Amino acid sequence: TSPTLSIHATQAGIILGTAAYMSPEQAAGKPVDKRSDLWAFGVVLMEMLTGRPVFPGETVSHILAAVLKSDPDWTALPANTPAPIRRLLRRCLDKDRRRRLDSAADARLEIEEALTAPSAGDGAAAAQSGPAPRSAWPRALPWALFACAAVGLAVVLSLWAPWRAVAPVPHVTRTTITTSGSAALTITGIDRDLALSPDGTHVVYVGNRGTQLFVRALDALEPVAIASSAGAAGLRAPFVSPDGQWVAFIDTPLTLRKVAITGGPPITLARLDGGSRGATWALNDTIVFATNDPGTGLQRVSAAGGTAEVLTRPDHAQGEADHLWPEILPGGRGVLFTITSQTGGLDTAQVAVRDQRTGTQKVLLRGGSHAHYLAGGLASAKRGEGGHLVYLAAGTLRAIPFDLNRLEMHGTAVPVLPRLATTGTGAGDFDVALDGTLVYVDVPGGLAANARTLLWVDRTGKEEPVAAPPHAYQHPRLSPDGTRVALGSTDQENDLYIWDLRRATLTRLTLDQGQDHFPLWTPDGRRIAFSSDRGGASNLWWQAADGTGAAERLTTSNNGQNLTGITPDGTAVVFDEQTPTMGRDLLQLALDGTRRVTPLLQTKFDERNGVVSPDGRWLAYESNSSGPTEIYVRPFPNVGGGQWQVSTAGGTRPLWARSAKEMFYVGADGTLLRVPVEASGAIWNAGTPMKLLEGRYSIVGGGGRSYDVSPDGQRFLMIKAPGTDASAAPPALIVVQHWDEELKRLVPAK
Repeated sequence: TSPTLSIHATQAGIILGTAAYMSPEQAAGKPVDKRSDLWAFGVVLMEMLTGRPVFPGETVSHILAAVLKSDPDWTALPANTPAPIRRLLRRCLDKDRRRRLDSAADARLEIEEALTAPSAGDGAAAAQSGPAPRSAWPRALPWALFACAAVGLAVVLSLWAPWRAVAPVPHVTRTTITTSGSAALTITGIDRDLALSPDGTHVVYVGNRGTQLFVRALDALEPVAIASSAGAAGLRAPFVSPDGQWVAFIDTPLTLRKVAITGGPPITLARLDGGSRGATWALNDTIVFATNDPGTGLQRVSAAGGTAEVLTRPDHAQGEADHLWPEILPGGRGVLFTITSQTGGLDTAQVAVRDQRTGTQKVLLRGGSHAHYLAGGLASAKRGEGGHLVYLAAGTLRAIPFDLNRLEMHGTAVPVLPRLATTGTGAGDFDVALDGTLVYVDVPGGLAANARTLLWVDRTGKEEPVAAPPHAYQHPRLSPDGTRVALGSTDQENDLYIWDLRRATLTRLTLDQGQDHFPLWTPDGRRIAFSSDRGGASNLWWQAADGTGAAERLTTSNNGQNLTGITPDGTAVVFDEQTPTMGRDLLQLALDGTRRVTPLLQTKFDERNGVVSPDGRWLAYESNSSGPTEIYVRPFPNVGGGQWQVSTAGGTRPLWARSAKEMFYVGADGTLLRVPVEASGAIWNAGTPMKLLEGRYSIVGGGGRSYDVSPDGQRFLMIKAPGTDASAAPPALIVVQHWDEELKRLVPAK
């Protein structure tokens, strides 16, 4: 038996319990939580499997010293102990509780995995101990594990009964975290801009106009920058590893990366086939993610990097548009995700769950998106109480009781958060942690993050609002005469619109079920070319600018294509194409009857956002051939005649002034820069880049250029997200600790 310390339970800083089963934090007199229970469970389970104490000692002091300093003797385990059980023990008995198993449900799932293959031992252990003799161990294993689990949990409950009896009921607390300066929170309006560590101790968010990633410990006063964008304002969609040691995120151009939560050099994991639409990190060190490529749904890649594997594909024949916003359930048994519809927008979106063991999926609810699971019982927090599914619907956060074991809902959904930042694609700026903590962004005035506005900004920074109603605008393109604006949208419909500057009217141009992006006027102003996935992969189309007639397909390819430029005579367009092996390449399409596609630049690097000069002689584009993404210029159409670098410290989204004497681009810090340029024969020269506009504008949306310049070159058509006026404070982070306690009251499990 192990000595028990029985000291008055209300004295602060006093250790309490049976010494051999104490966690390191309790032995050191530090605060304890449910992870201390999992430590005790691991000790009991290992003792029953080995028949000896895990932390032996003659006295209490000796035992506590062993708990604090010694590691278990893993060689004492029977040779045929299954790998899931060995993994379970190591995760229960990790001295760093941030890496320790957090959920009794996780323990149960590991045991279930062992029971499905009772003869599977640990290969490394078996190799060290030599061939194991045949015995009754495999046959007895199910009964042994059930007995160990039952006895272990019973012992844990009895050991912790004294302090649990006096433990206070957690109180729901709300804290507002303000951000400012370069560390100000950035709302992209495309993907989630924040994340919580699984233990609820750290908030990760996108800041500095999308160019940096910050971590704010809840017990710290200031955030810390841990990563910077490889391009310009391209960071988004952070999420944290189960052990809280890594932060993964999406960077430009369409790259999945990770960085230590303490900072350091980012590590590239995979290239994406489209814009990010959510990602989540599973216990088995795989990452499940989604993009806006309708040809693929959920995908999976190793957290160490590698080639992505497709897990689901949307059923277009059944009206599905895409599979988005994956969220791993505790224990890794299932993954929640959103099925968007080809019609009806988010009102017809569905929340579904994929069983990771069987590969089957089922719809849980209709009319919702971006679901998370918040435990409130044995599944990952307070015993004997059920968990909840929380999801977005009609701009609010709702909750409904959810059975994690059966992957089923029960009861009625209840609105629990009336106001938070949302995107037009069905995501919300919120996250929940395993300990019941919630973090979200409260947008001033209750505006959705996609309720953006148009405005003119002159070279001095003076703003003049455009009367167009707030919408999910991106990629504005002025007509050749400067009287109309073609715009894309990041809402669920993803259609194109035209704003008439003289008549002050907004007209929807495309009504197809597909996603339409990157509008571009022909020089005569009669047609608008664009990219659309209405025929499968995103290819090139065009349509009459007045909306008459049907859209005509210009290219047919299995690769996604982004339309970026057109020649001044209207005979060809320039686009970039995502290829499986070569990244993004630049190509041109002849607009004559041949519809001939000709490669411009095809390298192992990424070349994109190509635009032709007003005189038709030069091609500006962005490339990461030198490491960071920079702006370059080549002769056009014979691009082999030279190359000149325009940007000096990173740059994306180039644009020519109509005078051809000036070029604009987005700097690495998200500001708009100008460069004087001149050409003499076959020689091209660029001056020194100068900062032009430093306001908070959404100028890099969706991988393309989200700004334009007036015909006289003196004003810029910009897009502004809500809450980003120069005089307005940045949106705040709201942290609600013990939010699961509030859910039990608002949405009681039946």
